Amino acid sequence: MYVARYLLDIEEFMDAENGEALLARAFLRVDEERGEKARRMRPGRARAASLGAGLLLQIGVREAVAAVSGDNIGIKRYSVKQLLESLDGKPPVSLAYVYGKEGKPYFRDLPFYFNLSHSGGYVLCVISSEEIGADIQQHCGKNVEKLARRFFSEREAAALEQAGEEREKREGLFYRLWARKEAYGKLTGKGIAATLSADLLPGEDVYPENLSEKAAASKNGSGPGRTLVPRGMASARGEAQMTTVRLDGKRLLWEEHDGIEGYSIALCRYG
Repeated sequence: MYVARYLLDIEEFMDAENGEALLARAFLRVDEERGEKARRMRPGRARAASLGAGLLLQIGVREAVAAVSGDNIGIKRYSVKQLLESLDGKPPVSLAYVYGKEGKPYFRDLPFYFNLSHSGGYVLCVISSEEIGADIQQHCGKNVEKLARRFFSEREAAALEQAGEEREKREGLFYRLWARKEAYGKLTGKGIAATLSADLLPGEDVYPENLSEKAAASKNGSGPGRTLVPRGMASARGEAQMTTVRLDGKRLLWEEHDGIEGYSIALCRYG
């Protein structure tokens, strides 16, 4: 399976001295539909995020078509200047989109799926050979207990209450779960409204991603990509952690990244 993850820090777009020049360069490097979408937005962070997403799609599609990178778990991180330099001298890849019945976008002419998310100062892009959902959430100091009681399942709300008195710890769990819900809603195309009450706490199985399929199968006898660790354990490599949750008769494979202070990132695909 092919999965590539990209993260862009868009703060350079907001720079009072150089931001406009960088935005002008970005308009020249994105596909036509993405550029028109950004032009219709008011100047500011939303336009910057839209253009940033377009730039990440450009680098992501180029690498996917060339099979430059595979499923190595890590996130490729860029600044605006770094990304523009990577694309300089290359005409934009022409991208066409189609939309599912719930509005989820797909590439019309490419055998890949993609998902985009932005929050705070970052844009996240994932390119995959299978359906996938992805989300990034900035920890922004909302009344997480009140929101959890209103929107979360009973078990999720209880876990939040049991997280202790330390506010940072409770916020971390809340936004981790919220990113899971957003990612799952993007995977299905139904959005977060259809997933808020779903119980997405981890606690079933964990897949260690640091074993190759062959090594995993031979060592554990569980078949390609299906190496299980006992309930409650976590397997991580770098900043990534892999867990599974069974929901509506389907096993969901989660990938979570917490290497950016104040943000939670979740990817979701069918296991």
